[in-house]
Amino acid sequence: MRMLRVTGIILLIAVFTSMSVACSEPNEVGTEVNDLRAPSEPMPISIAYWDIKRYFDAGDAVLRKIEHDLDIDLQPVQVSRTDYAEKFKVWAATDKLPDVFAHTVVSESPGLYADWIKQNLIRPLPDDLSPYPYVYELSQIPDTRALRHDNKLHMLPRIAYPTNDLWMLDRVVFIRKDWMSELAMPDPLNFEQFQQSMRRFADEDPDRNGQRDTVGLTAAGLPYLAWVFSPAFPQFGVGQWVQEDNEWIPYYASKQMSRVVDQYDRLQRSGGLDAEFFLLKEDDATEKFAQGRAGALAYKATPDSLSKFVALWNKYNPDADFYDAVKIMRLWPAQDGNRYYYVAPTYWSESYFSAKVDEAKMDRILRLYDYLLSPVGMMLMRYGIEGQDYVMQGEEIVITRPLDEKTGKPVSIQKLYPSTNVFQSLASWGMERTYRLDVINKINYGERNIQAALEEMRWLLNHAVAVPFSYSAVSLSTPSKDKLSAAIAPLEDLTQAILSEGDPQQLWQATLAKYEAMGLRESIKEVNGELK
Repeated sequence: MRMLRVTGIILLIAVFTSMSVACSEPNEVGTEVNDLRAPSEPMPISIAYWDIKRYFDAGDAVLRKIEHDLDIDLQPVQVSRTDYAEKFKVWAATDKLPDVFAHTVVSESPGLYADWIKQNLIRPLPDDLSPYPYVYELSQIPDTRALRHDNKLHMLPRIAYPTNDLWMLDRVVFIRKDWMSELAMPDPLNFEQFQQSMRRFADEDPDRNGQRDTVGLTAAGLPYLAWVFSPAFPQFGVGQWVQEDNEWIPYYASKQMSRVVDQYDRLQRSGGLDAEFFLLKEDDATEKFAQGRAGALAYKATPDSLSKFVALWNKYNPDADFYDAVKIMRLWPAQDGNRYYYVAPTYWSESYFSAKVDEAKMDRILRLYDYLLSPVGMMLMRYGIEGQDYVMQGEEIVITRPLDEKTGKPVSIQKLYPSTNVFQSLASWGMERTYRLDVINKINYGERNIQAALEEMRWLLNHAVAVPFSYSAVSLSTPSKDKLSAAIAPLEDLTQAILSEGDPQQLWQATLAKYEAMGLRESIKEVNGELK
């Protein structure tokens, strides 16, 4: 079974590296968007998306093309990353939700999703999605099907990756291999060796500048730091539920957390963990590492993140090649003997449709989404307008956009057509496309960075397995589970227990007692009752 799984995902990697895939091949087209136009007045559709008014401009040729070909009039409703949740609550309470809006309800407030369905504030997708084949395909992804209420989808998840496994490079640990060589340090084979290595980075002047100005491990955020302890308890590293004693429980209620508390405390008390780790934002942590002030960094290694990380490294180290000085440290096996890689739900955030949207408008909205998910729509988002931004020479795509004077690269599609900042992720994030070795990705991310990401993915597929988790338990909405999830922050509470005076194990048990008083046992009982 493992060979079949690995073979299947290896085929996905092959798809990444080939321009012959349907989603990037302009000649493999089913229905052109022009064929979708109906002889009627443009249909007004209000749409709320983060910073949409910044991106929608009447002079945008891509926006004009989509509106013309689909016979729609898209009316932007402004929300920002800081105010969107509150605005949607107000609009829901006053029955003024836009026709279409992006939100993170299922991801972050599943109870609100259930409430909106009960209050008839959002409408479901039609039972028959056959007129929208790409929307239909998205609706059949297992993670999407798990979000049905009464066998209906009341939103459309915005897919990040088509499979859970493809998140694997969103959690890695970078390490200074040149410093390891300087200190004659072997690759850590267990936590004890890792802890010792991080302490040595902090204590033994690995950059040989005569100063004690380096730290061991730093992290781009608590979720990244959590992955460092995944060999102690894999589900902790992905924040998922786990089955123990014949019932499903959230990871933080597991007895296995004692190992995490122990290792977290030891790493912090030994001096191997950056004393400022809990204060750092992502950019602070990556800069600290690039500046040579940290020996290891818990972060991610996707082509996009690698491209930015390597550029930052080059800023501070113009004479040192990133790949000569840095490598990804492979974490040691867990207690069961397996190495694990990170997994997550296939989607992040969702598209919702107001209950006031009638059948005719819903049809037009779904045609827009189907177009954006189609090979033709993806081609427009990635390459722009054929004959204007690129030309085809046989099967080769030749970019004809003007060059940016500062970078020497073609001006980005997002700069030429700001509306693509919305359209390219409105229906799907399409993050799997960043792994393809095509002309656009080579320009945007660099061929070497894409190859490095693919090589790490191949290694993980051959030497590690996905962290097991039950998506049904994660996505399930019950009253006590929703209420508790909205009220607690386990990673932050664990970190407080580690940094506080006193026994961290006792402090963590006190935290769990607080969770129990807030409804943890009721939450577990409800979830297991539903799963049975």
